[in-house]
Amino acid sequence: MTATSTPYSTARIVAAVVIMFAPLAAVLGSFALWRDRLPPELASHWSGAGPADGVMAVTQFLTLAVALTGSAAVASVIIGAWPGLLASTRRNGFLIAGLPAGMGAQTWLVSAYLTMQAGDPYEVVQGPWLILGFAAYAYGLIPFFIVPKSNLMSHDVEERITLGPEEGGAWSRVVTARLFIWVAAALTAAGIVFYSIVAAAEKVAESTIGLVTIAVIVVVLLSLSRYRVTADWRGLRVVSALLRVPLKRIRLEEIDTVDAAEIAPKDWGGWGYRVMPGKSALILRKGPGLIVTTADAKQFAVTVDHPEVPAALLATLRDRGQAGTLPSPGANSQ
Repeated sequence: MTATSTPYSTARIVAAVVIMFAPLAAVLGSFALWRDRLPPELASHWSGAGPADGVMAVTQFLTLAVALTGSAAVASVIIGAWPGLLASTRRNGFLIAGLPAGMGAQTWLVSAYLTMQAGDPYEVVQGPWLILGFAAYAYGLIPFFIVPKSNLMSHDVEERITLGPEEGGAWSRVVTARLFIWVAAALTAAGIVFYSIVAAAEKVAESTIGLVTIAVIVVVLLSLSRYRVTADWRGLRVVSALLRVPLKRIRLEEIDTVDAAEIAPKDWGGWGYRVMPGKSALILRKGPGLIVTTADAKQFAVTVDHPEVPAALLATLRDRGQAGTLPSPGANSQ
């Protein structure tokens, strides 16, 4: 599985960066156009639908607006130019950076314009302009949809396993992440200490959220610390070996391609169970793993030793299923 970059995708990233500079340009351009008409103070706060109940000096308001839109513009350059950045991470980066960009431009433009119209900043009423404020917070959606999605290509394993007419074939392995176990143990110990402290202070009720949060994190870590990967006539299944919780299931008839490849956490959003647009993964380390692409173009990756065997088995069973020669579930497995 490889990622490719094309001039078309580069042009779309450049366009997204340019769009992220538009709020900064709007703030600076409007100030240059209105500077002789702006009053010393601008309306800056509203408690309801009535007139403003707070003001801010023009220079202070402008500095804040430039800081918000300028930081978003700089961030967009870094996000757009960062080499090897995961496509989904790049798109989400633009989406997040769009929040301060839209907020900074909207608050400055609306406040400056309405204050000039009213004359007195304490007489400014937002009215329908309030709707524009909520819309501006979603400014990042524009570059988000412009930046190209991940173009990772899927490959099908070439090897096949020879099976008899009545042999179904099955493969299963348990993968253990000792780091997750140690972290869960450390959090459990920290939770016990935390509970002892709050119990002694008779503040257990007030600390319920903290205790529940620690417990949830420990359960999640334990569910991911040891899991079983199974490949057979049912498809691919990943189940927590400690808690017996199903983590992933892909039916055999859903599999389009299956491959054994080197898994890099940075290509799948990091460590642990990762869910991203169009793909998900269970990554406990960098190294060999199984990558399955479904018929609806969704991908799943899981780190496991010697993935060539389950990849070849799934490909063989998938081919037999498509040919209508898959043995019954009760057939002998090897």
